[in-house]
Amino acid sequence: MPGSTVVLTGATSGIGEATARRLAATTGRLILHGPESHAEVAPLLREIAALGGAELHYLQADFDDLDDVVSLAARVRELTTSVDVLVNNAGRPGAERRTLSANGHEATWQTNFLAAVLLTHRLAPLLPGRRGRVVHVASATHLSVTLDPDDVGLEHGYSPVRAYARSKLGMVAHARWQAQEWGTDGPRIVSISPGVISTRLLHAMFAVRGAAPDHGARNVIEAATGPIPHSGAYLDDGRPARPNPQVEDPVFRNRLRGVTSRLLTDWL
Repeated sequence: MPGSTVVLTGATSGIGEATARRLAATTGRLILHGPESHAEVAPLLREIAALGGAELHYLQADFDDLDDVVSLAARVRELTTSVDVLVNNAGRPGAERRTLSANGHEATWQTNFLAAVLLTHRLAPLLPGRRGRVVHVASATHLSVTLDPDDVGLEHGYSPVRAYARSKLGMVAHARWQAQEWGTDGPRIVSISPGVISTRLLHAMFAVRGAAPDHGARNVIEAATGPIPHSGAYLDDGRPARPNPQVEDPVFRNRLRGVTSRLLTDWL
């Protein structure tokens, strides 16, 4: 990826941090996002910068507020006129109890799904046609749930794992409908499960061990740079896989797309 520009969200811990460390040696311009202030992550940024010759930038934004997502996109546009790869990796576990964001949406749904959709929309004009690529870091947990477009805020039957899995189902569905919207001449977009990776996010919800974050980082980078079956594809631990059956239902996708557009009306 010499000379390319990559925007990576959620880059200060877990899979995102491991991905940033790998990209530092192979990317021309690396724009990292995290929720922490620059001062809080300055030691980490120095370590990443020392790993390669990438032009490194750090932008803080709290995805609990969609105004921050809009501001993040504007600051990216100030830094570059082209984004070769956008990796939507930022995410949070489901809260112990149903929690609302600053904008009044279920917090997991907003951070993991709405923010990724909005940032992709805002940065789409910078993606260079068929050479551009978007990677949604989703999760195999999306296979375990169903999503009612009339209750995306999960007012009924809330649980932390269900909130998280549904937000990832939304990401996989968005990749499919965005691929159709962009068509054959537009950027490529994929969603992935990076594998079961040992991160704070995993351990906040599941009592399981996982692979090292670098395993997930390799899957992210392969999805960003390697061959893919088609735009809108879902990859599970590096391999093409069937997504949740809801994703393949055009009626469901259209309903979810309509709901998402209404929720983001003030920011699109």
